Amino acid sequence: MNSYIFPIKAAVITFPFLAMLITAPFLIYYYRKYGQLGKLRSLILYSFVFYLLCAYYLVILPLPSISVVAQMTGPRYELHLFQSWENFINQTVLQLNNPNTYLPAMKQSVFLEPVFNIFLLFPFGVYCRYYFKFSLGKTILACFALSLFFELTQLSGLYFIYPRPYRLFDVNDLLHNTLGGTFGFACAPLFTFFLPTRSELDSESLAKGQQVTLLRRFVALVIDWIAIGFLSSLLKFFTNILPANLRALFNYPIASFTLAVMLYFMLLMYLWNGQTFGKKVVRIKVIEPDREHIQLWSLVKRYSAFYLLLYGLLQIFNYTMTHLPTNNHSVFIAYVTFGLMSLGILLLFLFNLLYALIRRKTRLFHDKASHTYTISTLLKKEVEHANF
Repeated sequence: MNSYIFPIKAAVITFPFLAMLITAPFLIYYYRKYGQLGKLRSLILYSFVFYLLCAYYLVILPLPSISVVAQMTGPRYELHLFQSWENFINQTVLQLNNPNTYLPAMKQSVFLEPVFNIFLLFPFGVYCRYYFKFSLGKTILACFALSLFFELTQLSGLYFIYPRPYRLFDVNDLLHNTLGGTFGFACAPLFTFFLPTRSELDSESLAKGQQVTLLRRFVALVIDWIAIGFLSSLLKFFTNILPANLRALFNYPIASFTLAVMLYFMLLMYLWNGQTFGKKVVRIKVIEPDREHIQLWSLVKRYSAFYLLLYGLLQIFNYTMTHLPTNNHSVFIAYVTFGLMSLGILLLFLFNLLYALIRRKTRLFHDKASHTYTISTLLKKEVEHANF
């Protein structure tokens, strides 16, 4: 039993870290398609990821040492279909006319192993029918493909980390896993009748997609800075053509940061009428009331207040704190004053952000300072079509 409990414990421990990596693609996809992820959809998707993680760990854990695996001499694979059934017939203590043998038979490995492999992909079949809306044929194919992935993982010695397989590749597992997923498909209505349908989840997400949450804006921000980092890496190849004094200037972080903000969040957004690459992905844009095209000056005010002001305050606070030890009393007082002032303004921004999160407000201080708004570009006809 510990061989089953240990992988599940490992999944519980590692899931929060892996979930952070898995969250981003899901957020991008659903913000792009529906404009909103939704709490119930998030719970369903995270439960699906957690289930897959548990199943994968049950297949590979516990990991033996490489030296132990190198000394193994047992078979690497089992290609005899229905061998598990023959093992059960030949080794079971079950006697149909003797109820006292039922429980001992259920404790034997020849019974537990195929039953475990059937139940391993049972939830996968439920997810395939309920959430992914697969047909029976697609579900069978998906279950077989997932089972084959697990078996090839074992056959390859965990992707050739080990010199040979430390678990048996068994075609009977392919059969049992696929049967389990098929049973899950058949039983899905029994487990999901109290949940909203996938279509209802989609309609709800589309309806709520007209609202721009702070999380949606944060996803766009992350995408934008990934794009900036990529573009900056490309531009470094062309810095050699610049004069030496100009190259030295861009070696300062504040200069390169300011240039990136000006070119990307001011000039590019002006040309794209309030959108960046990240905003296009999650389908939002920055607008000014009663204007078809946003003004460049409004973007300068907006992102100077958000990026340049905050970055400058962070630099001031860092500089004053690192140079605080000094024998000059006047300089010490000046450093303390500027440090506390910069820290106070930064705390005000943090308070504004926390207030917006708690009260579910969508406008932050730089929105108000520039008189701009962030809206969803999700078309209303998409919502009406989904509701229809």
